[in-house]
Amino acid sequence: MNIDIWSALILVFVAQGVFTLSVLLFSSERRKVLSNRYLCALILLMIWILIEFLSIRNAFKIDINIFYGTRYGIWFAMGPCVFYYYKSVTDKNWTLHFKSLLHLLPFIVFVVAIPLISNESLSSRQIHYGMLAVFDYRPKTVTPFEYIYSTVFYLQFIHVGVYLLYSFKIIKGYTRRLKAEYSSINDILWLKVFAVLLLLTLLFASIYLYILFASDAYTRELDYIYVVPMGVFIYSIGYRLSGINWLAIDIPIQKYATSSLKKEMKLKALTDLEILMDKEKVFLKNDLRLQELAQKLAISSHHLSQLINEHYGCSFYDFINRNRIHESKILIQSHPEKNLLQIAFDAGFNNKTSFVNAFKKFENKTPSVYRKEL
Repeated sequence: MNIDIWSALILVFVAQGVFTLSVLLFSSERRKVLSNRYLCALILLMIWILIEFLSIRNAFKIDINIFYGTRYGIWFAMGPCVFYYYKSVTDKNWTLHFKSLLHLLPFIVFVVAIPLISNESLSSRQIHYGMLAVFDYRPKTVTPFEYIYSTVFYLQFIHVGVYLLYSFKIIKGYTRRLKAEYSSINDILWLKVFAVLLLLTLLFASIYLYILFASDAYTRELDYIYVVPMGVFIYSIGYRLSGINWLAIDIPIQKYATSSLKKEMKLKALTDLEILMDKEKVFLKNDLRLQELAQKLAISSHHLSQLINEHYGCSFYDFINRNRIHESKILIQSHPEKNLLQIAFDAGFNNKTSFVNAFKKFENKTPSVYRKEL
């Protein structure tokens, strides 16, 4: 086995993947989190691809027919695992059932079932150099079966791409529902980072395939165009994603057309709400939730959500942060000696980034610019 610097880098990525798996599996607290189980599945798939790539590059054979999964379509498992991960994060009532398992059908058929039944159907060149080797310039006889699997190889990347694009829709819905219930949202950016990193991995794999078959510029080092992003993805999971406790959503999104909120009740609730905001300043509590505020008003969470949406034209999240920004402007004027981080905490924010983003949203400028303009 010839270990050059690139092969050593792959081994480092694999070691990081194994380490992250051990952290997720041996910690009882993290193991019981459903979303972490799908992170484990994704890491295992990445490790599989990396070891398979290393075995091909170093010309040592692993006598397990389906091990050479990237040649058969292992990416068919990537999309469903991403889907399972996002569903488990954004819907605490979601469970893996038979219908959900149907997402894995292409993987089971093309990577497990067919290779086990007809392991001699593919040419040795396809096994050792990739499914698309049937399209290179060398003279050869190509069977219909080999062409089918070459097409499958293309389809697996489209397949995972569709799942990744759909994941952004799931993130958008989750964010909207969070803003209906929470006044502070942390780590939501990492859900997007997760999808973007996988999309970049897919993009680099596509660039690699284009260079490989559409030009004569290919060298062995170009293989790492899509291998290195996998390592970055594994490190990102170990660095951040594996330790996040995602916020649960207790209140489903409902329509207000059939609401039982009467005009008299609405007027009283609005008056009480203004008192809570102006006099008691309940928004200063950085983890204030819709349900907690509704209890103070003696109305249901659904009615309070309707009240804020209809009267103020915004979500609970924006309503609370608008009050916090108003408070922060007062603090900036009255306490020039305080830095902006202190102002953010005093106004009810739990980090400076959320404070700056909210300030720009409602004032169209950063708090530092606002302070300079005073």
